[in-house]
Amino acid sequence: MIARMKSASLCSDAPGDPRVTFPKIAELIDYLASLNGRADLNVLSKMLSETNVTRGDLEPAVVFGVRGYRRNVIAATPWFELLALCWRSGHCTPIHDHEGVSCAFRVVEGTGTEIRFCKTDSGLICPVGAVPMPPGYVCAAMDADIHQVANMQAPGVDLITLHCYSPRIKKMNTYKMGTSEGAECGAVYREMVSPCAEGKAAVKRGVKIRAGASRQRAKRR
Repeated sequence: MIARMKSASLCSDAPGDPRVTFPKIAELIDYLASLNGRADLNVLSKMLSETNVTRGDLEPAVVFGVRGYRRNVIAATPWFELLALCWRSGHCTPIHDHEGVSCAFRVVEGTGTEIRFCKTDSGLICPVGAVPMPPGYVCAAMDADIHQVANMQAPGVDLITLHCYSPRIKKMNTYKMGTSEGAECGAVYREMVSPCAEGKAAVKRGVKIRAGASRQRAKRR
């Protein structure tokens, strides 16, 4: 049995002790609160696979953004962050890696899509597959793993995911699909702005752009 830590040591967007507010995930919070170093990704994945939760169980943290997906903090210390991520149709993350962080999440409601990428010798990134993630699916990634997560369901169909990061994210590397600068055929292309592109303000952590994209920094809200 993991000893319970004082509630004052845990940060949360929800009022009160998160283990009381979210009793279905109290055991998971106890484990995460006991960490004094980076969590083992296999342990995180196993615990999430055994954590059967519904939208109602996370209701105080089920809050959606307007222009992009929203990250709602359930509990956090410097060594972990547990969040409910809420996505409307068309919301997605930037393409990103997980430098220095163990990340695992469980799909609570809806079906998400994970798009996986690899680096190439050209310096560009290449998509290598798309994985549908139904309710109960657990996704795990760390360090150099590059992916994008999206809600590609029809309008009106929500996606809710329960995420664990260890340690807490300070910054992550993000990537864009490359295009040649000054391409002579550029005039024949019309740029389309997707809901995902408009929702990039949903990323709360500082990021650094790689793979030939312009450098930007998203400030934490």
